[in-house]
Amino acid sequence: MLSLNILYPIPFYPHISGGFLRTFNIAKIASRFFDRTNLVTVDENFHYDNKIGSLYLKQHLKYKNFLDKISYLYRGLFSSSFSWKVPDKYLKKDAFFQIEEPLFYNALVKNGIENYVLNEHNVNWEIYNLPGTDIKEKIFKRVTRNRNRMIEENALLNAKKILVCSERDKNVFINALPALEEEQFIVVPNCIEYEDYEGYLSSNKREDYTKTVIFLGTFTYYPNIHALKNVCRIAKLSSNDIQFKIIGKNPPKMDYPDNVLIMGYVDDIKREILNSDLCIAPLEHGSGTRLKILEYFAMGKPVISTSKGAEGIEYTPRKDIIIEDDIHKYPQIIETLIDDEKEKGRLGRNAKTLIKDKYDWKIYEKPLFKVYEELVS
Repeated sequence: MLSLNILYPIPFYPHISGGFLRTFNIAKIASRFFDRTNLVTVDENFHYDNKIGSLYLKQHLKYKNFLDKISYLYRGLFSSSFSWKVPDKYLKKDAFFQIEEPLFYNALVKNGIENYVLNEHNVNWEIYNLPGTDIKEKIFKRVTRNRNRMIEENALLNAKKILVCSERDKNVFINALPALEEEQFIVVPNCIEYEDYEGYLSSNKREDYTKTVIFLGTFTYYPNIHALKNVCRIAKLSSNDIQFKIIGKNPPKMDYPDNVLIMGYVDDIKREILNSDLCIAPLEHGSGTRLKILEYFAMGKPVISTSKGAEGIEYTPRKDIIIEDDIHKYPQIIETLIDDEKEKGRLGRNAKTLIKDKYDWKIYEKPLFKVYEELVS
C-alpha cells in the first residue's frame, strides 16, 4: 500500500490558517494518488482525528509530560539537530514523506528517511530575519536564525522534489545554493478552489452596503501587524463614512481610529468579503504568496496592494489589481474607487478570470501527480 505522511508544523484544529489551506489542498490531491495520506501535526491542548476519503487528518497531543516539554523547548533553542515534533509512529521507512517546513528535516535524518518532498511555503530564512512580534519570538529568532538557515539549506539540498509558491522563491533558492538544479523544483502557487467561490457567489448576495474596506490577516505574523498599522494610517486619512474591517486571529491591542472595526476571527470570511467594496493588502514585509489576495480575487473584489503584498502573483497592474507602494496615496485611491461601480466591476471580473486561468487547484493536479510518481519510483 502506498502511504504518504505529510508533516505540518502547527495546529490546524480548532482554527485554520492560510498556510494550512495550502497544505490541505495539496494533501487532497495527494490522497487521490496514494492509497492513504496522513496529514499530521501536534498541539498542546487539542487532539483531532478526521477522515476525508483516503486523507486522514491527525492532530496529536504535543508533549508526554512536563519534562518532555522542557526538553523540547531547550532543544528548540540550542540543539543543532532540532526538529519539530512528530509522533514516532509516523516516522517509518515504509511510507513516503512530504514536509511542510524545513525544520522537520532532522527528524527524517534521525530515522534514516531520505525520500521526501519539501513544500516551501516561504523562503524561510527571510522570515527568520523579520522582527519578532513579542519578546519571546525576538529571542528565539536571534538565537536560532543561523541554525535554522543551515537546516533549511540541508533540507533543500537533499529533497527529492521541492514545491515553491513562485518563480521568485525558486530563483532565491537557486541563487543562494548553486548545487540545486531547476529539475528539483516545481512551482505550485497558492491557489483556491474556484468552483467553491463561484458556488458561494451564485447562492449569496450582498446584504450590507456600508462603504467597507477589508484587510485579512493572522496577527501572530509580523508582516500582518506592520500592514495593520498601515491600514490604521490609511483609515485616519480617509473619510469617516468609510469603514475599515480588520479580520483575523489575535489582533494587537493598540489605539484604533474610529472608522476601524476589529472583528477578530470570523466563521464566514466569504460573507465579510462579499459585503465589502474594496480589499487592501498594504504589506511591506513577508515571503511566499498572500492567500488573502487570491480570496479577494475569487470573490470578484477590486484589490489595492503594495508590490510586496502581491509578490508571486502573475498580475497585470490596473487590469487585475491596483499596485501602489506609497501608503500615503491609498486614501485618495480608495475615495475615488469606492464609488466607481464600473471600475470596481471591471477590476473584479478581471481578477476572477485570473484565478480561473492560473490559480485554481485543479490546474495543479497533474503536475503534483508527476511529483509523486517520481517520489515513489
